[in-house]
Amino acid sequence: MTVIFTSSVSLAATTVTGNGTQSRGYVGQNAKISGQLFSLPATGTITGVNGQGASGFWIEKGTGQLIRNFDSVGEAKGFTLPAGSYRVIPNLKTDLLQHGST
Repeated sequence: MTVIFTSSVSLAATTVTGNGTQSRGYVGQNAKISGQLFSLPATGTITGVNGQGASGFWIEKGTGQLIRNFDSVGEAKGFTLPAGSYRVIPNLKTDLLQHGST
């Protein structure tokens, strides 16, 4: 899953991407959640999401605090975040064991 943010700093637009993966594994044993920490230098707006096969995703602060859960990838376009550090993690559809991109 890749989420693309556009952020403007001193009249220059910057593109920032966030990537995350999730694998279901076996209950209580080896499930994995991974999100690359990314930073927005200023307020950023989601302009695109590449999440084929994902059932939405969530954004959390670098501290792990949930910001927002999106039930579908299309729902996120236009969402704005303040400057800061974040992670993106895809939700898994019931029949998928793993989803994400690097």
